[in-house]
Amino acid sequence: MVNTMKIIVYTDLDATLLDADTYAWEPARPALEALRKRESAIVLVSSKTLSEMLPLHRELALRDPFVVENGGGIVMDGTSHAASFFRRQGLPLDPLESGDLVVLPLGARYETLTRALSEIGAEVGCELRGFASMSDAEAAQLTGLPLEDARNARRRDFDEPFLIVGREGGREASICEAAKRRRLLVVSGGRFLHLIGHDGKGRAASLLTAAYRDLYGDILTIGLGDSPNDYPFLELVDIPVLVGVSHDRPTAPATLESVRMYSAPGPHGWNTAVVGALAEIDER
Repeated sequence: MVNTMKIIVYTDLDATLLDADTYAWEPARPALEALRKRESAIVLVSSKTLSEMLPLHRELALRDPFVVENGGGIVMDGTSHAASFFRRQGLPLDPLESGDLVVLPLGARYETLTRALSEIGAEVGCELRGFASMSDAEAAQLTGLPLEDARNARRRDFDEPFLIVGREGGREASICEAAKRRRLLVVSGGRFLHLIGHDGKGRAASLLTAAYRDLYGDILTIGLGDSPNDYPFLELVDIPVLVGVSHDRPTAPATLESVRMYSAPGPHGWNTAVVGALAEIDER
């Protein structure tokens, strides 16, 4: 008998649902279709910006909320149950220019982050090069994105990706400490470090899980990611998954004892993991 429990899938994008180099998602199509047939929720959780994520959200024909900039904000339809739930909780929702969308801001604003990054670099004694100080062309070269996509990646509100110029040994720990003194956090993504002024992807996922539970009652959550900045939401789900795991990558923390690891990277690993999880759910 097919399990009818509502399934909520939280997924990172780069090197998880999307190929790290081509940004293609098509190899995950079978799993996406299987989730759609079950009317499962698919929540994108990424370091990407609203400008980057909205076209993909539409391309995938998703209706669920999505999480931008490493948990800096939750974007949703202003008439959705999630929006109504957050309003009942007294949480502020800001209207966006894109149709009926609203955002629940969860982090420090971008101007605060860029100013802090400059201060941290001077304090630690090394150059920290963030997106705000890059041209569109430089961001495109570093990310492998087309120029217009790189421009969208630089339209940020809650998260500043940056590089340590020269990658001087031992500086990362000092940078993290300097950020903490400012009540900020440094998290590691696939290509960049990120300076954020919130609790990462975990709080956004936690808030959305509460909203889904309010709507559906019993739910089952699956989370898929590939890097340490995904750990905060993977720690909260029933079935945590890491894709693209290889012998030279750090092991998951003790809080992810039950994590499922797949060597296949990106959408290939994503597809295998989701299809396997759905088959297991059906056998329960």
